[in-house]
Amino acid sequence: MSVVVFASQAAAGTTTTVSVSMTFSEPIAADSVSGCPVFPDGFCGNGIVVPFGHATETILFGGACGGACDLRTVNLAGGSIFIDETFSNFQCPGACQSGKGIGFPGSGTLTDAIAGGTGIFKGASGNVSGSVTVGGLQSLIKLSGSITLTS
Repeated sequence: MSVVVFASQAAAGTTTTVSVSMTFSEPIAADSVSGCPVFPDGFCGNGIVVPFGHATETILFGGACGGACDLRTVNLAGGSIFIDETFSNFQCPGACQSGKGIGFPGSGTLTDAIAGGTGIFKGASGNVSGSVTVGGLQSLIKLSGSITLTS
């Protein structure tokens, strides 16, 4: 008599960590007339995510962390990335002119956590950080860091 033992091992998910850089332009004035899905509570823009390609994106102020941080959604050919974003260190040249409306120059620090996504970004995690610079009716967002993908 022989005994046969079968071993079963669950397929382990693999992870890959990728260095990324993201640059987005958000035209503030155009959002007010373009049908941006989050205006006036956020902005829409487009740019590039290296190494994943061209992207469109939205930022919804207070849309994540139970209202304590913002939700940035980055849409790429391979899926969408969900980012919980925290803004800090607001600076403006000379004397800040609060209450003067949008468009006055300024900048700040962005500290972001990757909170999953769709497509190849489903279950993604990681951190990116960088800056936002506002001048006139335009915002420029620059982020870099790493994303861990699971498959």
